[in-house]
Amino acid sequence: MRCVQFPKSFPLLGLVFLALSSCATNQVDKMPASLIPPPDQKMILQAMGEGVQIYTCEKSSDNAYAWVASGQVADLYDGTGNALASLAKGPRWSTPEGSAITGVVVASALAPKEDEDIPWVLWKGSDATGKGTLARVTSIRQIRTRGGLSPTKGCTAEKVGKTTKASYAATYQFFAP
Repeated sequence: MRCVQFPKSFPLLGLVFLALSSCATNQVDKMPASLIPPPDQKMILQAMGEGVQIYTCEKSSDNAYAWVASGQVADLYDGTGNALASLAKGPRWSTPEGSAITGVVVASALAPKEDEDIPWVLWKGSDATGKGTLARVTSIRQIRTRGGLSPTKGCTAEKVGKTTKASYAATYQFFAP
């Protein structure tokens, strides 16, 4: 596994650096069982992601209006602050080396601060392409999330179809056999 420490200089993450440092804490013993990949998989990469969760204003069948998750965009960084990979709607992670993988949700769990942070998620890797780090990934986990929750107000008939964004940060862990 490559340990990646996120630099303290990133504005959104500066105050939570120690809590989010990939090597500073091992939260496996606190990890919900549903978010643990199969035992034959080992972590091969861990990095910090910083980006936005995207929400679309929608009207439900009971005529209520709400912001609904419609994607995310983030950059994943190595220990020196260089972009390591990007995350786009799908979700789909891709690297500059040309490898990419899509995630299919296996499980999610409420974040420890569920009223402030988006859930933690385990995805099964699907549709891997290219050669490189992500081409052999079989599971991806998003943990140690900060922010990113949908707005609770402001979705009205006039805003149906409009989008809004909420900043977030998370640790991403990539697993392979």
